[in-house]
Amino acid sequence: MVQALTSKPTILWVNGSFTPASYYATMAENVRSQGYEIVVDTLPSSARTPPEQPATMTEDADFFHDIAEKLADQGKDIVLVMHSYGGVPGTECSKGLSKADRQEAGKPGGIIRLVYLTCVVPDVGVPMKESVPPLPFIIGREDGFMEHIPEESAPYTFSDLPREEGIEWVRKMPLHSQVSFEGKLTYPGYKYIPSSWILCERDELLPPDFQRNCIELIEKQSGKKVDVYNFDAAHCPNISAPKELADIVIQAVAAA
Repeated sequence: MVQALTSKPTILWVNGSFTPASYYATMAENVRSQGYEIVVDTLPSSARTPPEQPATMTEDADFFHDIAEKLADQGKDIVLVMHSYGGVPGTECSKGLSKADRQEAGKPGGIIRLVYLTCVVPDVGVPMKESVPPLPFIIGREDGFMEHIPEESAPYTFSDLPREEGIEWVRKMPLHSQVSFEGKLTYPGYKYIPSSWILCERDELLPPDFQRNCIELIEKQSGKKVDVYNFDAAHCPNISAPKELADIVIQAVAAA
């Protein structure tokens, strides 16, 4: 059944690297408490462990494409919310799933907006590893996975938490696929689907100027303004400010 016009869209969350779904649990509960459906799952690139084969960015994109397609087939309008690295596979996974594309094909539901939370958003043909500032606290391993150096990562990844608390969160992070950072964007979903940006003003990992450059790229490619929501938080507000993050996400979703 196609959703009624008054129904709320479903939020599909695409995580950042090194972050399991559990890292977003408190934020998600705050979203649900305000009457929104939210789907959060773990990227294959963060879910696998040695000796499994590290997942590619394309596998991450395919994983979330399948989830989004199933939601759309249920007649649901979807707002895709992406965090950090999630901006790459999230953008990629939107191919063929926009509300307009599905209507043209006689199908219900679809993605009505992309919301980027302090994301990496490259141009077509550019991988994440060539798009971000240097990240010396992330090291590659011989098994094809990567890990953070906790004491060096915490001041960037969790810069708005007390140092020791940030270090503990880094230590609990899973490994992440090295090859996933090499995957090149092939589909500029932001060119075709309206976009919003939650700009984390105290982010030390993807600083505000980096985020503004990504916003400029989207606006140049799409020819449309990006709705920007300034947020007084660092790179992982899902941990440091989950309630406030839920509120600003809902603000962006409600405007979709």
